Amino acid sequence: MFRDGPLTRRAPETIRYGTGRCALGALLVASSERGIVSIMVRDTQSRLIRDLGARFPKAKLVRDEKRSKATVAKVARYIAAPFRPFALPLDIRGTELQRRVWSEVRKIPFGETSTYSTIAAAIGTPKAIRAVANACSRSWFAFAVPCHRVLHKGGRSGGYGAQNRRDGRQYRWVDYEAKLAAKRRG
Repeated sequence: MFRDGPLTRRAPETIRYGTGRCALGALLVASSERGIVSIMVRDTQSRLIRDLGARFPKAKLVRDEKRSKATVAKVARYIAAPFRPFALPLDIRGTELQRRVWSEVRKIPFGETSTYSTIAAAIGTPKAIRAVANACSRSWFAFAVPCHRVLHKGGRSGGYGAQNRRDGRQYRWVDYEAKLAAKRRG
């Protein structure tokens, strides 16, 4: 489980969150004073809250459905049709390398994919392919930072560490294409 490293070196903060439903299941959007710190999609709401607590173990987590309602609705609409830049402010936390990777990933044109090696070269560390893959697998910004569009050089999905997942997917929420297609058919 990835924990918010920088948070462990500063005073505890309050993170407010709201929950809802999106095209893929249960949705949680958590925000600090500076912007969204996490967007998660899971099978159940209880799993969302448990994962948020694990991500921010020293934060004061405040469930604020009323204050978060508009943001959760905007994120849900974005997940249903992620074809434009994510417009809400993000409070992106991570190591310097992770932030550089996530910034570069956000530049991938809509409808296109990239590779770990391409991202590594773009951020000036062409040999850091595994580090790029690791950073992608640790993004807590489902769809806002579209790491699900970064593939292996051969174009296969599954990603770094997929051998440890029973379903072969790198991201717990990434099977959205099949889910959205099924939803449109049904």
